[in-house]
Amino acid sequence: MSPSDAIMFPVFAGITLAGLYFIIKWLEDPAILNKILNYYFSSIGVVGVGKLTADLLSVVTTFIFPSVWATSKDTFYVDPLLSQQETGPVKPARIATHRKILDKTNPFPGLLSSIKLPASTNKQLWALRALLKNHWIFRAYFHGWFSFKTNIKLNDVIGFLLGIVAVVVYNMYAKTWWLANLLAFGYCYGALQLMSPTTFWTGSLILIGLFVYDVVMVFYTPMMMTVATKIDAPIKLVFPGPGRGSMLGLGDVVLPGIMIAIALRFDLYLHYLCKQKTASTPDSKEITKPKYEEAAGQWGERFWTSGSKEVTVADGARFPKVYFKAALVGYSIAMMVTITVMRIWDHGQPALLYLVPGVLGTLWGTALVRGEWKLMWEYTEDGSLDVEGDGEKNSEKKGLNKEKEGLFMGLLGSGMDEKVDKILAKANEEHAHQVFLFSLSEPKLRKAKVIEKSE
Repeated sequence: MSPSDAIMFPVFAGITLAGLYFIIKWLEDPAILNKILNYYFSSIGVVGVGKLTADLLSVVTTFIFPSVWATSKDTFYVDPLLSQQETGPVKPARIATHRKILDKTNPFPGLLSSIKLPASTNKQLWALRALLKNHWIFRAYFHGWFSFKTNIKLNDVIGFLLGIVAVVVYNMYAKTWWLANLLAFGYCYGALQLMSPTTFWTGSLILIGLFVYDVVMVFYTPMMMTVATKIDAPIKLVFPGPGRGSMLGLGDVVLPGIMIAIALRFDLYLHYLCKQKTASTPDSKEITKPKYEEAAGQWGERFWTSGSKEVTVADGARFPKVYFKAALVGYSIAMMVTITVMRIWDHGQPALLYLVPGVLGTLWGTALVRGEWKLMWEYTEDGSLDVEGDGEKNSEKKGLNKEKEGLFMGLLGSGMDEKVDKILAKANEEHAHQVFLFSLSEPKLRKAKVIEKSE
């Protein structure tokens, strides 16, 4: 988002709210409007709930079938190619030196790994693990129209199907509050992955503008309360209780949420910034960049290796989350204040009246206390930080790096460049003789050369 977007955000929000309000007044009975909005949000809900469910299933999968787990003495690595557990990671060249663990024949972690099961059962468990964790390649191509290729997992397919089921049940059978909340959570989850304020000060502008908008629309006009109570669509979180219960607009989740999300990415940025090593010479300054470790999707590995002394794949997600935690604390306290004030005065409250000071106050206050105000102010996700400090060589590639590398690649080594170049070169050669293509295939697995020491 740009500063102009931040300025126009509350303007467009006000126009939309006013439009819905006058349509409701004009129709008198908002049943038709509710039906249109339900169909519209249902189409989005399939994707939102599908993604939310798929990621939840992936988290559960990492707990049941982690790629690494540890005891107080040893760290065990699960080798899917050889269907065995071993001590010692497989090298990138696929030459593994390790000790094969003969008493751990199933893919489970912890105490379950020592359970003796029939060979046929173990084979099925390893097959199930591969089915849940391996990527499939989905391709769609029509000459002159479109070309699409992506990696998917079984959990993605299951999540998409569950998203369809949730939407069908909601629209045709039962519009229960918990099902409406599921759809609403799906919208929030998808929005938080797609939206970024780019900078902290742009995000602050957005929240301050919507702070004023929320106060005006709740306290000085009947628009907000009318739209919130008359529209029966999954655009709010509903909590049953005495009387009408409570409700929370999705904007009160998503808008502070994008600031909490950028705070988490800022924590990761600071983590790698601190790991950079600078060597100064009379003629130049050389920066040694750390290798990037995947920080997402390692929930199970983090749990099972919490006591490990070895470096594992889960270490990529183990970094100080100072600003993320501060923002969460600020949001939680502000939400409790909102609920308390609402109960005392028995009147709906503009949640952003409390959430905006809570989130922005803790974020900027933390930066001031830690002496990182300037770093936070200059932090951006537009790609300009990716090439900073790399001299003329990276300056020439500035535009390309923004597209290929993303947010943190500027703090990392150049290994990602070669992979992206190969992908782009291969993409130029694809579909040379194809008119129509629609396929789902398994990727080829590389064979591992293994040097074993059995115990």
